[in-house]
Amino acid sequence: MKKQLTILRRRILFHIIWPLVFKLCSIKPADEEFYIFAYNKNYKTMPDNLRFIYDYLMAKGCNCKIMNAPQNRIKRILFGLQFQKYYAKCKCVFVHDHFELLYANKPNKGTKVVQLWHACGAFKKWGYSTLDLSWGGSRKDMLRFPMHNTYTDVFVSAEEVIPCYAEAFGCNRNIIKAFGTPRTDIYFDKDFVSGCREQLLKEFPEIGDRKIILYAPTFRGNNPDQSYNDKAIDYAMFKENLADEYALVFKLHPFTAAKYKMSDEEKALYGDFVFDASALPIEVNLCAADLLIADYSSLIFEYALLDKPMIFYAYDLEEYDRDRSFYYDYRSFVPGKIVTSNEEMVETIKNKDFDTAKVPEFRQKFMSACDGHCTQRIADYCMK
Repeated sequence: MKKQLTILRRRILFHIIWPLVFKLCSIKPADEEFYIFAYNKNYKTMPDNLRFIYDYLMAKGCNCKIMNAPQNRIKRILFGLQFQKYYAKCKCVFVHDHFELLYANKPNKGTKVVQLWHACGAFKKWGYSTLDLSWGGSRKDMLRFPMHNTYTDVFVSAEEVIPCYAEAFGCNRNIIKAFGTPRTDIYFDKDFVSGCREQLLKEFPEIGDRKIILYAPTFRGNNPDQSYNDKAIDYAMFKENLADEYALVFKLHPFTAAKYKMSDEEKALYGDFVFDASALPIEVNLCAADLLIADYSSLIFEYALLDKPMIFYAYDLEEYDRDRSFYYDYRSFVPGKIVTSNEEMVETIKNKDFDTAKVPEFRQKFMSACDGHCTQRIADYCMK
């Protein structure tokens, strides 16, 4: 009964109320200087792809409105009505993720709906690519409530990934443009990159002169609400073998960072070697790191811009591939050595047995449009 009521409520909003409000507010012409930046409340601050464009347009004197959708059901209903009002009048809406309020109404003539997708490249599948997988939605729900169906422009990090995004969004390839990803511009700022280690050391001076290993796993679980992280790193083994030369810094996914902090016991045993940098921006962590331990996270595309070694800790590859799937064959795709145990990782790091030969080709293939000018290129296009 509860599920049926939820579906009924969504039907009324999606197919009746939101279209009615949008139509009523579309009587007046769009404001050519009005831009909306919309995202969901699970992001505590404006996501960086949106923020870069927002700052650029504000500097140009544009009228920009931030619309952060609340999680509370009643507040979200009221917010939805307000969003349709502004959506009907704006020059452009920027989003960086799934945003249901957009999909009930096609944009008016002259209005752009721009998807800046929060990840670079194309790694694990999402959107229509995951229908009927453990991670994805059901085809039945997709028919009830279409998604990703109103974009006029999608910007990606390279020509190579255009077919992947067309599949994920169920859209025509013609609207997908390799203009780059705004968040990557920061990696071309030499002063920023060189200052990140010092910024990290202000938080964790105990690191000292040691090299930094960054462990940045994506979350596990079949939906954000049930996300979790395994205790996959053996702190004792890493400390015993690597502590003289390295410090271990970990950055958890925002879905899990608050749930999986170090225990008091772990801090007492490993607090001079292991450091939780989940509160710091990912770009600071990446630029400060000398070595990245990754798994299935798209941050490897950004890290490739820095031309540093990566290790891929894929201890649950078969399970993850079954539940989520990838756009490319994992074993031939990733630009680094694949390991499946703590022992193998430690030996790889001790012997500096890093397979870095793939990184330049990987960077060119998946990040060729990222050149430090993505924000300006995208914003100028959307202003025309």
